[in-house]
Amino acid sequence: MADAPIPVVVAAPPMRTGGTEQHLLHILPALAERGFAISVVLLAGGGALEPALRQTPVTVIGPEADAGRPMRTFAQMLAIRQEVKRTGARILHAFLSEPYFASYGAHLLTFGRRPALVHGRRSLAFYGARHPVARRLEHLMHGRATMLVGNSTAVATELMTECRQPEKVMVIHNGIPLLGAVPREERAAARQSFGIGADELVFAMVANFHPYKGHRELIEALAIALPRLPARWRVLLPGRDADPGELEGLLALARARGIADRLILPGELPGSRQTYAASDVGLLVSHTEGFSNSLIEGMAAGLPMIATSAGGNMDALIDGETGLLVPVRSPERIAEALLKLALDPDLRLTIGDAAQATAASRFSLDTCVSAYERLWRDLAGV
Repeated sequence: MADAPIPVVVAAPPMRTGGTEQHLLHILPALAERGFAISVVLLAGGGALEPALRQTPVTVIGPEADAGRPMRTFAQMLAIRQEVKRTGARILHAFLSEPYFASYGAHLLTFGRRPALVHGRRSLAFYGARHPVARRLEHLMHGRATMLVGNSTAVATELMTECRQPEKVMVIHNGIPLLGAVPREERAAARQSFGIGADELVFAMVANFHPYKGHRELIEALAIALPRLPARWRVLLPGRDADPGELEGLLALARARGIADRLILPGELPGSRQTYAASDVGLLVSHTEGFSNSLIEGMAAGLPMIATSAGGNMDALIDGETGLLVPVRSPERIAEALLKLALDPDLRLTIGDAAQATAASRFSLDTCVSAYERLWRDLAGV
């Protein structure tokens, strides 16, 4: 007789188009196939990726509308507690801070046998400067957690400093489905879909429009590099207009720098494959990062990536070998890296090939899912 599935409750953010949400959509169905009965309790409903998650072998629970704080956190807490009780969950795994707060409250209110509480942090805690009380409370919550999981060495180091129990901290890097090199026909079709000419050099950054994603520095860098760049080039910037006024301000800056006509803004796309298929150089110039899906997706597509020396970017790239690392908030250094790759097609090919090999060997979905499986089985004692 086959072993009964291990019940797990996952506390998750709204399933909008973002790195954490894409990560959950990748790993949870695969973990369900490996012997886990997974219930996902959402902080809010209505996200663009929620329908896709509901089509997988996991149970999805969440409100139909997004309430404001703190009511949505309280509602998620009650839903988590109810689902833990209903399923007899052995593990409660929270992704991101607000679901962690809800999970902590649910854990406190669970009587009898409590599940192992796991916190999955996906970024460096830059939000602490804006929310110091919540930040201090989060540090206290670590004492109840069984395990703290960072998605990069930088995030794990931060967690160790906060909890002062390094044995409770581990790293599980993101993993992605490896689709391999982009065929010529796919590249041509992707370029055509964005209105890009066959002879144009294309830079791409897949990132929602938050100030910390570094779009402003990228525009300044492109303006600096403009006199030496090839005559025909474009920059492809898919993403959600996530902060009010951010995209409008970036467009004004691009117009002032004389490069607004070079920008392609397709809005929010369901994934990065089409973008990277159309591109020659990938970019990630954030001020802070946990561990970026878009970075390793670009690597897996065979692109040379330019990334800031922030957070998990340094886990993924070896400067000069599998990508180019530049300082945070440095348009001049970004411009140097842009020109280095723009003017040397052979270097683009060499670095892109090395990046693709690294993505295949270190950041596959199977590697990532296997790490979660080992963790959950260890916590469940099986």
